[in-house]
Amino acid sequence: MKKPRNLLDTVRKQLERFVHVERYLSSILLIVATLITFVQVVMRFVFNAPFSWSEEVTLMLLVWFGYLCMPIDIFTDDHAALYFLYNHLSPVLRKLADLFRHVLLVWFFAEMIRYGWMITKLNLPKPQPATHISQGWLYAPLVAGGILMLVYSALNALIVLCKPVSAYQAEQNAVKTIEELTIERGGTV
Repeated sequence: MKKPRNLLDTVRKQLERFVHVERYLSSILLIVATLITFVQVVMRFVFNAPFSWSEEVTLMLLVWFGYLCMPIDIFTDDHAALYFLYNHLSPVLRKLADLFRHVLLVWFFAEMIRYGWMITKLNLPKPQPATHISQGWLYAPLVAGGILMLVYSALNALIVLCKPVSAYQAEQNAVKTIEELTIERGGTV
């Protein structure tokens, strides 16, 4: 079991670089959307001459921002969890719960890609009113983000599959910090 685990760690390290690019791109999208919105407000209320295209572009940027940020949480496995219940499970049940969760996410993201592609294709020929950009670009993030989340969830499932039950036992017996206990009890750090 050591060799597949090393391969998965190597793949994960390579994907960390891509996640770094995702974070950078998401930051740029959010900054640009904020700037466009700020300029739009100034143009509307100060100069009484708003742009007709700003809402469409801002909406598109925010949709892309959202669907680029979600895969980052899937990659880091930082999304919401029921720790108060999870931490009372035996190590074997924890492993099974983790595996079930990741496999369920893989299925969900595969469906998201499938239906997202159908919606994107349906809207590609339709132009938006102000910018005349294809409406398909509003739905394409379902496919792009879905592919990323599918890959990350599959990787997480493989990592859980290769993780020995003894590692779960060690985690259960480890002394927790105040921050970990706060998060476990539903608080934030």
